[in-house]
Amino acid sequence: MKIERVEDEEGETVNSEPVNPLNIWVLVQHREGSVEEASLGLVGEARRIVSESGGRGGVTAVCLGFGLGPELEGLGAYGADRVLYVEDESLARYHGELFAGELFRLAREYEPSCILAAQTPETADLCPRLSALLETALVTCAMDLNVDQSGKFHAIRPVSNGYLFEDILLECRGAPIISFLPAVLTAPDPHMTRQVEVLREVPAGQPGDLRTKVLRVIEADPEDLDIEEADIVVSGGRGVGRDEAFDVVHDLARAIGGSVGATRPVIDWQTLPYERQIGQTGKTVSPKLIINCGISGANEYTAGMEKSQVVIAINTDPRARIFRFADLGVVGDLHEVVPLLIERLKEMKGADD
Repeated sequence: MKIERVEDEEGETVNSEPVNPLNIWVLVQHREGSVEEASLGLVGEARRIVSESGGRGGVTAVCLGFGLGPELEGLGAYGADRVLYVEDESLARYHGELFAGELFRLAREYEPSCILAAQTPETADLCPRLSALLETALVTCAMDLNVDQSGKFHAIRPVSNGYLFEDILLECRGAPIISFLPAVLTAPDPHMTRQVEVLREVPAGQPGDLRTKVLRVIEADPEDLDIEEADIVVSGGRGVGRDEAFDVVHDLARAIGGSVGATRPVIDWQTLPYERQIGQTGKTVSPKLIINCGISGANEYTAGMEKSQVVIAINTDPRARIFRFADLGVVGDLHEVVPLLIERLKEMKGADD
């Protein structure tokens, strides 16, 4: 980005606003024909960066997929100026080699200032591929991004299990790639009157030209789904108990189609593996629904789930801190409440069938 040089009243050279406007790209992720919530928040984040930089520039949402036209037209309401849409049946499902190749081609043609993505298992594969092709910098698990007076990007990311943060200055020739933690991305209020320009492209590469191919897709059991990706999480704490006592959490997760998480004591008991831990020293989750069973609500835990859309808590202590975060609180013994809830869910499912 070029910076215009001007002189102040004393003849000193100072920087003015960037001559070249920002062109911030947002990689749009989708599932089952719908744009994911984190991508909407990411568009809003890109709009904030442009606004704080004097409003010079624009936000481009980049999507590779199939049959998403109406969904993408709605991105203007969240801050996108235009949508770059590469549509083909071969792009309906993620393919690392194909997606990276198409984005590399587009980036060389349109020359973005930076490329933003939400941190997911998909982008954890895609972003390093694209970074290598573009020979540019990559920052993962970012929480914030800003542009300084010289036009350089600064990314903020947590280190030391979230106890410290580092400010990373990005100095690279190509557009840096920054992937954000989904928990820090909140979709802004939409402005339905805002229009967006949709530019359609056809893919340059074809599956037959690739060195890898997808043989089949194996759907994961919802209970085993990564808690950072799950729409529903059932989380258990010290109050549930260890070993067989924790089966009630698994039973509820199976009944509701959710993934299983836990607090640190449960992980320390080795009742669940570390990748199931929620909190400052574990993972940060932002599901549509989280059910907290036998969890008191210590700050170390709530810091990892407070971005959840709907929070339910079940605890015997009416003064438990977890109830401060709950949209619905149940005061009672979870080993009595949860089996009744599971039975009711089965009855509702049977009625629907």
